Amino acid sequence: LNAIVINDTPQSETAWNICMKFAENGLLAKPTHGNIIRLAPPLVITEEQLHECCDIIEKSVLAV
Repeated sequence: LNAIVINDTPQSETAWNICMKFAENGLLAKPTHGNIIRLAPPLVITEEQLHECCDIIEKSVLAV
């Protein structure tokens, strides 16, 4: 598992909003504890798929 910690309060909806943007762009993630986004990539992920995920993360965060 990997996580992204959002520099916000646990009560904020920022992590949720980012996860919704991830889903719109084709990446599934789960907000945890309000300000943490949990990612669970498959063990068989290719380098190309990993780069695609990083692009989606960047695009989504910049949009929020």
